[in-house]
Amino acid sequence: MSKAAQGLGVGTALLKVALDWMEANSDGPLWIGVWSGNVKAQKLYAAYGFDKAGEYQYPVGAWRDDEFILRRG
Repeated sequence: MSKAAQGLGVGTALLKVALDWMEANSDGPLWIGVWSGNVKAQKLYAAYGFDKAGEYQYPVGAWRDDEFILRRG
């Protein structure tokens, strides 16, 4: 997303649509992974009821990013 499009609420609106669809079309908890360094996204997910359920390392080339597993429901 370009810098000009950031902060307009587009990502939050897309997240809400996706969560609404998943809740209407699935049973059980919702799961999402987020990079441990993306504090802004973590705060957004927390505002929508996600809590940290675990951690894992995601391979990015020769590097491993620390990722959080979040759960809602």
